[in-house]
Amino acid sequence: MLFMKRKQSSRIFYFLMSWIIAVALLVTWSPTVILASEEIEESIPVELKISPEKDRYSPRTKIQMEAVTKKEGKSFEAKIVIKAKMDKEQTITIKPDTKLKGKNYVSKATFTPEDIIGDRVGSLGIEFEIIMSDTDKVWVGRAHKGIRVDNMPGTEPVVDSEFFIYPEQTLKVGEKIKFTVHTPYKGMIREDAKFLFFSSNSVDTTQKVEKVRTTLDRKKGMYVTTGYFTPRKEGTYTPFFFLEMYDKEKDEEISGSGVVKFDVIANPKIEASLSPQTATIKFGDEIYLLLTYQATGMDSAKFSREYNYDVAEINEEYDEENKTHKVLLKFKPEQKKTHKFEATVKNIETDTKATAKTTIYVK
Repeated sequence: MLFMKRKQSSRIFYFLMSWIIAVALLVTWSPTVILASEEIEESIPVELKISPEKDRYSPRTKIQMEAVTKKEGKSFEAKIVIKAKMDKEQTITIKPDTKLKGKNYVSKATFTPEDIIGDRVGSLGIEFEIIMSDTDKVWVGRAHKGIRVDNMPGTEPVVDSEFFIYPEQTLKVGEKIKFTVHTPYKGMIREDAKFLFFSSNSVDTTQKVEKVRTTLDRKKGMYVTTGYFTPRKEGTYTPFFFLEMYDKEKDEEISGSGVVKFDVIANPKIEASLSPQTATIKFGDEIYLLLTYQATGMDSAKFSREYNYDVAEINEEYDEENKTHKVLLKFKPEQKKTHKFEATVKNIETDTKATAKTTIYVK
């Protein structure tokens, strides 16, 4: 009996000692555990620069961003978010090229406003963020800048550019026009030359001037800019030309500008073709032919189509971008011979027409 009491007392004593030791260990270790699981976050300043510095930017201006942040921690992650403040928010995220220079991280990236909003007018917000971290600490740097984008030139000094077109007369829809502009040399080119159309004085503002190229004629002391434009609508066009220059000695920006106005008439020419141009089939078989024709500047409802054999028009499509009509035909020859198949497209208003031909051998 005495032995059982001693054994029970020993168990109680052992339980109490175990509980006291566990509490002591928890008190001793818990601060360390808490510190290891929590990270301390600290905000650090960022110097964000945008080049070139302007009150407003054209959609095609290449903008360079540079953010400088004091290096902290062992690892980092940087990003730039650009938001368009318009009726519908548009956002792009850029991963900048970040390198360590001295004691700072230098992050660089470039973008063009038209990549986000096209030729539209609007405001862009540029937000830079870099997160640097170590074992138990995080450093966060953020910076923000806003810019205005529109098509109009700045208020810097302006020089007149001479604007020429070729051919000078009888300009027709669908025929290429060459633009040539002479601008007095006033310094290095700050922005690429551009041609702009505005809805207030041009029948079409959606088309672009292609293959724009600027060279320096040192003997004549001028920049020569060339470009090519193919009108798709008849009416009046008024292209404006702009070339941004920089005078290093005067530390001054100079804008060269010019304008020309011309009229484009409908092109009465119709181009038509048949595919395939030759074919061989067995008697009793059918053949499918594709009639393609283009008549820029004319109302598509005023065309008629005629064939020298009986055919069935299976399908008709219109390519709005290329102003091209495509008609799928089904033809079943009734004799074993060589068939000279013809398709004629006619404008019933101008009486202009074009005939496409193909040869079909039936054996």
